[in-house]
Amino acid sequence: MQLNLFLVAAVVLTIDQLSKWAVRSRMEIGEVVEIHPLLQDVFDLAHVTNSGSAFGMFKSGGAMLTVLAILVSGAIVYYNRTLAVEQVWLRTALGLQVGGAIGNMIDRLHQGYVTDFFHLHYWPVFNVADAAISIGVVILVVLLRSESKPAPRRPAVAVTEPGSTPE
Repeated sequence: MQLNLFLVAAVVLTIDQLSKWAVRSRMEIGEVVEIHPLLQDVFDLAHVTNSGSAFGMFKSGGAMLTVLAILVSGAIVYYNRTLAVEQVWLRTALGLQVGGAIGNMIDRLHQGYVTDFFHLHYWPVFNVADAAISIGVVILVVLLRSESKPAPRRPAVAVTEPGSTPE
């Protein structure tokens, strides 16, 4: 179903934009909110801005990242038309990536930076769009690896001509 890519992208985009709006409207930039005392050394919410790509990479590439997001999203939507109906997981992975790319692109165009807030203490701060893009890439890698595995080899079977005796 071709709609799968668009449905997944719309859900990601909606959750991403609503979560960023909630953070921007309730937290000051730089503010950190503890989720639970048991998680204080592992995870919290931290309102930060990011002028780069996912996880703070390529800080000065905002304009380039916006153009790249438009080009990649367009290419994915075009490619989606060529996929077989059964390729639901591939469409899902691509939908996650398109939704995430558009979610962060909206931030860059509207604010000049992306709002990030999920803070795993051992990982750069990220948002729903970043997570969707990353999950989409993982699904793609799994699909590519499963397609590239060689078919299991069957043991050779001796073929004999009718009327002949096997050796």
